[in-house]
Amino acid sequence: MKDTPNSTHILAYRPDIDGLRALAVLLVLIYHAFPKWAHGGFIGVDIFFVISGFLITSIILKGLSTNTFSFVWFYCKRIIRIFPALLLILASSILLGWFFLFPSELQILGKHLISAVGFFSNFTYLSEAGYFDSRAVEKPLLHLWSLAIEEQFYIIWPFILWLGYKCKLRIALLIVVLWVISFALNIDYAHHSPVLDFYSPQSRFWELLTGAFIANLALSQNGAGRIPLPSWVSYSLPQIVSILGFAMLVVGVTVTYAHSRFPAWLALLPVLGATLLIAAGPRAWINQYFLASRPMVALGLISYPLYLWHWILLSYAQIWGPVFVVQRLVLVALSVLLAWLTYLFIEKPLRNNDSVKQKALVLLLGMAIVLACALVFSKNGFEQRPLNQITQFEFSGEDGGNGGFQEDGCGLSDPSLNHFFASCLQDRREPAQFALIGDSHATSLWPGLIRTSAPPYRWLTINGPGGPQNMRPYLSNVRQNVSAKDSVYTDKAVEQLIANPNIKVVLLTFSSNSLLPSMADANEYDQAEAYKGLDSVVTKLITNHKKIVLLVDNPHLASPQDCFHRKVGISALDNFNQIEPACEMPIDQYLAFTAKYRAVLNKLALAHPTAVYVFDATPYLCSKEQGVCSYQKEGRRMYSYGAHVSDYAAGKVGEPLNQYLTGIVSRK
Repeated sequence: MKDTPNSTHILAYRPDIDGLRALAVLLVLIYHAFPKWAHGGFIGVDIFFVISGFLITSIILKGLSTNTFSFVWFYCKRIIRIFPALLLILASSILLGWFFLFPSELQILGKHLISAVGFFSNFTYLSEAGYFDSRAVEKPLLHLWSLAIEEQFYIIWPFILWLGYKCKLRIALLIVVLWVISFALNIDYAHHSPVLDFYSPQSRFWELLTGAFIANLALSQNGAGRIPLPSWVSYSLPQIVSILGFAMLVVGVTVTYAHSRFPAWLALLPVLGATLLIAAGPRAWINQYFLASRPMVALGLISYPLYLWHWILLSYAQIWGPVFVVQRLVLVALSVLLAWLTYLFIEKPLRNNDSVKQKALVLLLGMAIVLACALVFSKNGFEQRPLNQITQFEFSGEDGGNGGFQEDGCGLSDPSLNHFFASCLQDRREPAQFALIGDSHATSLWPGLIRTSAPPYRWLTINGPGGPQNMRPYLSNVRQNVSAKDSVYTDKAVEQLIANPNIKVVLLTFSSNSLLPSMADANEYDQAEAYKGLDSVVTKLITNHKKIVLLVDNPHLASPQDCFHRKVGISALDNFNQIEPACEMPIDQYLAFTAKYRAVLNKLALAHPTAVYVFDATPYLCSKEQGVCSYQKEGRRMYSYGAHVSDYAAGKVGEPLNQYLTGIVSRK
């Protein structure tokens, strides 16, 4: 059976647009594989949005103008275009996940598969964004957030255009009004909720609508409304427009960083740059000789499967362990090969007009099968898999947790604060005499302290592990470079410890970066500000008869996930032992790097010799015999995530620290 749509649905092929696709996917691929080479490469996604808006709107408007547009035909063709490669990627992700993921991770993959099948991945990742969220590289389907936004646009945009056309509205005006609304939301979200701005379709649709505007303009110019121009203008204008557009893309890649407020105003650079290149037409020099060149067109033809393949390969490789330049180059080459094979043997054979509805139904059935697998994975991590029967260095950092001695509550005198702090815990065995306050580094240390404590010296903790309830190493209005709201939780925690007569010693544990962000490059002013801020907390506590112990922060090394490789039962992978240099640091280098930070702590102890003490955990975290601070010690994992000590390391610090604090209390 062969479906025979009206030929007016077919757009004139423009090889330069395929070349623009190639440029977009190259930027994204380089950014993901080698982020330092193109720190703004993620703007390639914005280029894709413009291209999609242009092509989809062109198809719809051409069909509406000739009265041949069909919703069924449109959506069946979208399914045939999008689903084949996507199904292959989802199936591959399931297969790789079976070998590489731990049970809890496999369940998360199931959740992400459900959102991928339903094209709401952007909302899923929006809901997961936060301080304790997994790293981006540990989400093999993260890149599908952009595909979800495109699909959400494809779902509603045909109906809006059809309604506007039937109501005889000016399509250009309709696009402009919607563009202004979406762009305004983008700017508003950028200031109030940057993560929402990044993932929300409302704040992203303006990018697709920019392409839609050019499509409508091109259709209008092909009609009677085209304005005749002198030949020299007709020749020169496209050249100027294309050069300007290309320059905007170059500037966009140069000035945009991962930490930039984006999309916001910055996204105008790639969006307008791509729009100008499309508007310049196929005869502009850049379009004709660069974008429409054979290599760029060839890459553009496989841009969609390449976008899909490259991220899951890089993601699973980085879940396995650190990936170095040579391995990254191999993964990029493999991505290109798989993308080409996908295009040649899966995508291309399905793109004809034979049995369109039947093919769409089969592809929908394939998605239903993936959904069924996703639902199973979301409920069951399959702990019986061979992977999980292998002893894993991953688990070597676990060492008993809080021992079952922990309970909610931390001796608050003000009941209204019961749910105020991010974490408010205590030992259920006996009233606490020691108190731990601090940020996420205190959170990591807590299980080791309570587990290794001895009667009658038990613990309570008030800590703010990141996010809006983060605990700071200063009181309100003390440091000039912070506002009062930045330390409201510290203020309240100090007040509650002062009001608790049982507390004899307060342990302050803060990331060195939050006390002295500049660290090795700190000047005297930076040190003075850090001293002033920390002294404000110390003075208030010792004035109220509390003794203080300042814990020297642990070494900050590479993320532990980048320091070791998982054992997956495949000898070629299990025997790979290359180590990331940033995972180890000579002790002498660490001491030199943190000298100015340590000087602040020691100065405080000298200023309050009978009330303030400094405890240095370096001997317990680092190896004196080997002369290094490392991600592992004696075969045990020393860090859990980022610069946070593992449960095992917390216990190794907790044993001598508990003895040290007991000695302080015992002194007369």
